[in-house]
Amino acid sequence: MNITDSTVRKLVVPTDPPISDSQTDDHVSGITYLELETDTGEVGIGFGRVDPTIPVAVMREQFKPVHERLVGESPFHLRGQMGRPRGGSYSRAATDRFERAVDFALWDLCGKHLDMPIYKLLGATDPSVPAYVSGLLFSQDDDLTRSRYERYRELGFTAAKVKVGYPTIQQDLDRLSLVQDTLGSDSTLMIDANEAWSPKEAIRRAHAYRDAGFDIYWHEDPVLRDDVEGLRNVAEALPFAHINAGEYVNYEGKLELLENRAVDVLNLRNGLISTSLDAAAVAHGYGVLTHVGHAPGNIGVHVAAALPELTFIEWWDRPWQDLVEEPVRIEDGQMIAPDRPGHGITLATDALEQYEKD
Repeated sequence: MNITDSTVRKLVVPTDPPISDSQTDDHVSGITYLELETDTGEVGIGFGRVDPTIPVAVMREQFKPVHERLVGESPFHLRGQMGRPRGGSYSRAATDRFERAVDFALWDLCGKHLDMPIYKLLGATDPSVPAYVSGLLFSQDDDLTRSRYERYRELGFTAAKVKVGYPTIQQDLDRLSLVQDTLGSDSTLMIDANEAWSPKEAIRRAHAYRDAGFDIYWHEDPVLRDDVEGLRNVAEALPFAHINAGEYVNYEGKLELLENRAVDVLNLRNGLISTSLDAAAVAHGYGVLTHVGHAPGNIGVHVAAALPELTFIEWWDRPWQDLVEEPVRIEDGQMIAPDRPGHGITLATDALEQYEKD
């Protein structure tokens, strides 16, 4: 099986309510939709993220160097290799822009060719993965936030991540109280500041949460992503909580976090299969737990199912559930990997018609 052609499309999907944290307030999501055709008839599908203002003609021009590297090659050969070319005129920058979509599409082709779901291809036998819900409701009022977490409770979630990083500690405490009261006192809470603080402020707030009675399972990205020393200082100062980091850095950045003991839960960058497996193997050597963040279509559930040191996988309420023919299922707080060949996620025809943009 060799790749014969590729097609890049762009979808722009409204997010209602907006996806918000301490740094962003996104009202639309830009989605890269990639199809890789093969000489055996299988079509691999990949999803990624893109600035919704970039014209699709520009995206396709940017993709040309990647297309040239893909065509004529076997996905079994290319999976895990797209980021490691040496010499020649190959554009590493182009790969970076489309890395997630290409990675998912290559693994999708491998699974489809073998008539096997990716999680089984990776050696997993159980498709169920512990999941938490991420509200992404930083900018939303209490009434909307409460109604959303009531829905999450009805779906069976007992673990949730709360966006914090408000101007005052009391605002953070108020939001934590609202979520815990809604989910129940036995719920597991994580927080994500999205790099809002200095190391000292992160430590100060962590003690304030604890003094207020909140047992926070992890503190995600409390300081700037490349402040490795600051993250290590926070980790050392908070023996009662895990520090979760790594989402915003590449494989080499994850290694630096591990080498410097600056992370307790390694965030495996939104479910990317190839680099997640590599980083998880190194994390295992350091005795560090792992976490799979949200990936387009929840495709990361496949790699999550194959990781023995996994804590949780992240689930968002939107907008993917409305785009695909058969969304990844949630049952009793578990995310269930599809038992279909490949990653098992297919975009609904009406979603393409409604959201595809030039």
